[in-house]
Amino acid sequence: MKHVIKYLNYINLLSAMYLAASSMYYYPIQKAGFYVFFASFILEILLEQKWKTVRLDKVRIYYIVLAVFFLLSLIYIPFENSRKYTHFLLEKRFSLFGFALVGFFGVNNKFRLNYFLNTFIISSIVAIIYLIFYRVGIHVFIENPAWKEVLELTRVKYVNSHMGYDLYLNISLISIWYILTRSWSRTIWWKRYMYIGALTVILSALSISEGRSGFIMGVLLMLSFIFVEIWKRRKAMGMVIGFIIPFLLIGIVSQHKRMTEGQIKAEPRFFLWKSALSVIEENPLIGFGISDAQEKFDAARRIYESPEFRINWTISKHLDCHDQYLQTTMEFGIIGLLILLFLYISPVFFAEKNKRMLAIFLMFLCAYQSVFDMFVTGPFSAIFCILVILILSVKNNIVKGHTAVKIEE
Repeated sequence: MKHVIKYLNYINLLSAMYLAASSMYYYPIQKAGFYVFFASFILEILLEQKWKTVRLDKVRIYYIVLAVFFLLSLIYIPFENSRKYTHFLLEKRFSLFGFALVGFFGVNNKFRLNYFLNTFIISSIVAIIYLIFYRVGIHVFIENPAWKEVLELTRVKYVNSHMGYDLYLNISLISIWYILTRSWSRTIWWKRYMYIGALTVILSALSISEGRSGFIMGVLLMLSFIFVEIWKRRKAMGMVIGFIIPFLLIGIVSQHKRMTEGQIKAEPRFFLWKSALSVIEENPLIGFGISDAQEKFDAARRIYESPEFRINWTISKHLDCHDQYLQTTMEFGIIGLLILLFLYISPVFFAEKNKRMLAIFLMFLCAYQSVFDMFVTGPFSAIFCILVILILSVKNNIVKGHTAVKIEE
């Protein structure tokens, strides 16, 4: 039985790593990974009788709250007038409940933090190489003056939108920083150069992406890493750098091709957010539930959207407000918003001390991304849950001043 459990543990680990790697791409490529991961985890619960070792603590309380956040969608259904969007929106949220169970009962002892951080880094590099050398072709970069547009269209077709792509690249930047800052003295010289090379490639990919929010976050992360490292060594110099950073950020970000005044004014998110706020004003305390909120948002959007947007918008099925905070408040009111904020903020305080800075950067990235897209209840829910599992539940074997923890057999 021990051998069966050991192999099952490795299957669960590998499927989780596959989910981490494939989260950069559109959902269909992740589907098989979800089935294997959750099926193997259920078997682990049964064979290892994990319920016997469960003790209520702050980490498990977090996962209970995560489950409650999902269950709110079901609790509201009997009180809603519409079922138009119920099934569609619930599908995007099932992973929240699944990962809440995983966190509550605990991942197996084969999980290690460096496996996943390196998975993010390697997957980012592989995706960049895949796009440039296989899907686009290096000759396009040399011969075609419109190579940026070609790369953008190819990436959207074969990998993901700029929001998902840039998000993943920024997770990889955090991973590289954390690994190097925690294990620099123990890292062989050629590995250091590989990490630094990966950092350069990822930053280059972010600099040519059409995504403004991802580019801004990438710049902000790099400046923050510099500040943190200088502050740890010389606090006076760190204060000077902290004062300069806002000016550097503004100067660098202003050079982005989509940061012109005209493009910012034409940003459709402004009327989407205005539409969402008009819905929230109707019932700010408890909201309307997932389907009714979406129906009301659709009606409000038709009032506020520009004629150009109405003509060019071709996706008829569903359009959310592109802001997790507003979407959650429309659905579950201030109560839901407070739960959402708890999900973002508490991992920083619940994480072990040696993962505190990692938690700060990852959760800040999640909170920032949520201003511009559906991060918890949309296409990025799986990656959010994976990051939370890494922060709260996975063994940290990248501990400064110590050798890596040996894997238990």
